Amino acid sequence: MLLSQGMTYVEAVWRMFGYLTILTNILIAVCSTVVLLIPGSAVARFLARPPGGLTALAFYTIIVGLGYNILLRNHAPFTGLHRLADEGLHSAVPLLFTLYWLLYVAKDGLQARHSLLWMIYPLGYFIVAMARGSASGFYPYPFLNVTNLGYARVMLNAFMLLIGFFVIALSMVAIAKFGRKKLEPVNN
Repeated sequence: MLLSQGMTYVEAVWRMFGYLTILTNILIAVCSTVVLLIPGSAVARFLARPPGGLTALAFYTIIVGLGYNILLRNHAPFTGLHRLADEGLHSAVPLLFTLYWLLYVAKDGLQARHSLLWMIYPLGYFIVAMARGSASGFYPYPFLNVTNLGYARVMLNAFMLLIGFFVIALSMVAIAKFGRKKLEPVNN
């Protein structure tokens, strides 16, 4: 699609790596591959332990899925294979990875303070997206488009998203604690 808009391959690839969806799905693919193929490695052990990478990845894919389906679903209506890829990246992967997290990822020791660590990735993404947009004029999402909205509105949008992300992260911690309590034996 981007090439049909007159971009070079380099420009098209550069733009594709500007989307949180693409970056998050690549992280999930790499980390899942490590956990599956070399489960005893130091990297796999780090990813698996709370507040390790698998919980953070579940959080990131949840925000990708919710963000797309709440804010962006009708922004660029795709057809054919584009639609299949779009649904896979924004709906199937978030649902499946979240289910994996709920059923198989260790959640012992997750605390509310870990939620703050998980915020580094979306904050870093926002900073890089703003810098890229300032340099190139390309903003990957309409709610981040400074050219159309101005900095004040974009900062308000980012702040509101950050609050929403933090609520989701805290909800994940609560789910983890609820799951632990449900599994604890009852002493009479």
